[in-house]
Amino acid sequence: MLEKIIQIKNVGRFRNYGASGDVTFRKLTLIYAENGRGKTTLCAVLRSLQNGQPELIAERKTLAATEPAFVHIRLNGTDYKFTNDAWIQQYPDIIIFDPLFISDNVYSGNYVEHEHKKNLYRIVVGDQGVQLAKQIEEFDGKIRDANTDLRTKKESVSRNLPSGVNFEDYLAWLPVENIDIQIQRKTEELSKRQTVALKAGDIKSKSVFQKVQLPDVPPEFTAILSKQLTDITADAEAKVRKQIARHQMGHQGESWLSKGMGFIKDDRCPFCGQDVTSNDLLAAYRSHFNEAYRTLKDEVAQLGERINSAIGESALFAVQQIISGNQSLAEFWKQFITIDLPDISMSTVQEIYVSLRESCLTIAARKKNSPAEMVATDETFSSALAGVATLKQSVVQYNEAVEKLNVLIGEQKAAAQREGDLTVLKNELSRLQARKRRFDPDVMRVCQAYRDAVTAKDNLEQRKLSIRQELDLHCQTILQSYENSINDFLDQFNAGFRITNTRHLYTGGTPSSHYKIEINNTAVELGDARTQSGTPCFKTTLSSGDRRALALAFFLAVLEKDRDIARKIVVLDDPFTSLDRFRRTCTQQMIQRLSESARQVIILSHDPLFLKLIVDECPSANTDIKALQMSKAGDTTVIGEWDVHAEVQSSYMKDFATLLGFYRERRGDLRAVARTIRPFLEGMLRSHFPGHFQQNDWLGEFLGKIRMADATSGLQHAKTDLSELEAINGYSKKYHHQQNANADTEPVNDDELHGYVKRTLRLVGGC
Repeated sequence: MLEKIIQIKNVGRFRNYGASGDVTFRKLTLIYAENGRGKTTLCAVLRSLQNGQPELIAERKTLAATEPAFVHIRLNGTDYKFTNDAWIQQYPDIIIFDPLFISDNVYSGNYVEHEHKKNLYRIVVGDQGVQLAKQIEEFDGKIRDANTDLRTKKESVSRNLPSGVNFEDYLAWLPVENIDIQIQRKTEELSKRQTVALKAGDIKSKSVFQKVQLPDVPPEFTAILSKQLTDITADAEAKVRKQIARHQMGHQGESWLSKGMGFIKDDRCPFCGQDVTSNDLLAAYRSHFNEAYRTLKDEVAQLGERINSAIGESALFAVQQIISGNQSLAEFWKQFITIDLPDISMSTVQEIYVSLRESCLTIAARKKNSPAEMVATDETFSSALAGVATLKQSVVQYNEAVEKLNVLIGEQKAAAQREGDLTVLKNELSRLQARKRRFDPDVMRVCQAYRDAVTAKDNLEQRKLSIRQELDLHCQTILQSYENSINDFLDQFNAGFRITNTRHLYTGGTPSSHYKIEINNTAVELGDARTQSGTPCFKTTLSSGDRRALALAFFLAVLEKDRDIARKIVVLDDPFTSLDRFRRTCTQQMIQRLSESARQVIILSHDPLFLKLIVDECPSANTDIKALQMSKAGDTTVIGEWDVHAEVQSSYMKDFATLLGFYRERRGDLRAVARTIRPFLEGMLRSHFPGHFQQNDWLGEFLGKIRMADATSGLQHAKTDLSELEAINGYSKKYHHQQNANADTEPVNDDELHGYVKRTLRLVGGC
C-alpha cells in the first residue's frame, strides 16, 4: 500500500514538496485539488513508478529548475526513490485511470484509432493473452525482417534471371547434360548465321554445285563395227583391192573409184571413152560400190569424227569446267556449310579417256579398211572401258555429295531470306548460357540462400499461425465476458448506449480489439479520423460525458476481471466530470465496492461535493479513509490534511470572500478567481431557491430550469436576473474543463475579470 509521498522536487507544480503533518495515505485516500494544482503530475509520477519509464517524470520537470527531479515515496514499508533520472526500483501493482489511460487505450479527442484498440486489447486479454499477442508481434517483426531478407536474396537471384523466364521456374531448373558442347554448337551456328546475314546478298546470288556428267563412247560405235555387207563378192572386193594396189592409190583409192563410177555415161569410160559394157573390172566396181556399201562407208568414215566429238577434248573440257566451277564454289560455301566433296582427278580422267579414244579410233580405222566386214573390239578397248566404268562410280559418289550439299545450300539461301533467325539463335544461346550460369557456384549459393530464406519465413509464419490459434482459443470467451461486464457498468451509469460485436482482429498483422457502439438497437462503427463526413460513428453519436463513461466502464471491467486486484493500488483521477453529475452516486458506489476488493484506492478530484459523498456513504467503522488536499504554498504545491465537511459547508462563503477580495483589492490568482464565479452563483441560487435544484445540477442546468419556469414556480422570481446570469455564465465557463479543453491556457484579462466579478457580486448586493 502507498503509505506516504515523502518528497517531490522539481516535478511540475511540485517545486519543493516535503511531507509535513499527518499526510499518511489510508486504504481509501481522497485527495482534493483545484484544477492546475498537480493531479495529472502526481498520476504521471505514480505511472512512472509502475512502469519504470523515466520520461514520464523528465517531461514534467519544473520549468527553470536547475536541480534534477527527485521523488521519494514509501510503499509497504519500503522507500522508492527517483534519482539520477531513474527509479531505484519499480512497483508494478498500480493501476491508474486518468486522461492518459483514456487517450492511450480508449479514445483521443473524437476518435478511436487503431492504436487505442491495440492497447485496450493488451489490457483486456490478461497476462497470458498479452504474452501470446506479444509473441505474435515478435513473429510479425521477424517475418518483416524475413521478408526484407527475402527481397534482398531475391534481388540477388534476379540479377542472374534471364529475360522472360519466370522466377520460380528459374529456381527449378536442372543441370543440362553436355551444356558446354551445346553452347559451342549454338555459338558456331550463330556465328555462321551472322556471317550469312552479312553476306545475304552473295548467298542469294551464288549458284549451287553442278553434277558431273562423264562422256560416253558414241552409242552407234559398236553397231557400226558389227555391220557387214553380204552382197559384195569376195572376188569383186579382191579385184578392187588389187586395182588400188596396182595403181598405188593408197587410202584414197576406194573414194576415187567410188566417185568415178558416178561419171560413167552410156557405158563409156569417162577417162578414155571406151565401151565398158563387157568390162569385168567395172562389174566388180559396181558390186563393190553399191548403195548399202556407200552408206556403210559413210558411217565408217564419220565414226572417227563422232568418237572425237563424244569423248574428245571438247567433251572433257566441259567436265573440267564443272569440276573447276564446283571447286571455286566450295571456297565460298565452306564459310557456311561443311564441304565434303570427293576429289576427281582431271588428269586421271584425261588419261583414261585418251586411252579410250585412241582404242576407239584404232578400231574405227580397222573398220574403215574393211567396211563390209564386222570388226570386233579388242582387249585395249575393254580395259579402257573398264577404267571409265570405275571413274563413273567415283562420279556417282561425287554427284551424291553434290545433291547433299545443294540441300544445305538451299537452307542457307532460305535462311538469307529470313530476318528473325538471328534473334531466335541469340535467345537460344542466351538461354543455354543462362542455364550454365544457373549452376555456377556463386549463383547456386544465392539460389540456395533464397530457398533457405523462404523456408525460414514459412517456418516463422507457421509458428505465428500456431500461436494465433492458441490466442484465438484464449480470447474466444474472454472478450465476450468483457463486453458483458462493460455493458453492465454502462447500465449502472444509465448510459443510452452499449457496446456490441466485441472481437479481436489482426489488422496490420498484430492483434487488436474491435467493437461497435449500439444505440437504439442499431450498431454503429467506431470510425476514425479517415471516416467520411456525415457518417454516424463514435465522434458523432457519443457526447463527451458518454465517452468518459465508456472509458470508466472499460477500466472498471478490467479491474473486475483482475484476479490479483487484492494486491493492486487503484488510482482514479476525476472519474467523472460535471457534465455527467447524474452519474455521481453510481460512481461513488462503484468506488466503495472497489475499496473493498483492492489493496488501496486513491481518488483525486476537484469536486469537494463528490468527495464528501464518498465519505458520507462509507461506513466509518469499516473504512480506513483519509482526506488530503493539494494546494499552493508559495511557488510549490503541497499535500496536507483536508476537512471535507468544513470545505463543503463553507464553500459558498469562501467563494464570496475570494470574489470580494479581488473586487476590492485585486487580490488572488486571476484564473482561480474566474473559476470561482460559477460555484458561487450555484451556491447563491441554492440558498435563494431551496429545493429547486438537484445536487448534481450545475449552473447551466440552473439557468435552463429558470428559463422554463412557469408562473406558478418559485423560480419565476429568478427570471428578473436571467439575462445577467446567462452573460456571467457565458464568461466563466471558458475557465472550466467541462466546457473548454484549453481552460488551463485560456487568457484571463484583469480588467475584464474585475467587471464580471463586480456584476456577480451585485446579484447578492455585495457591491
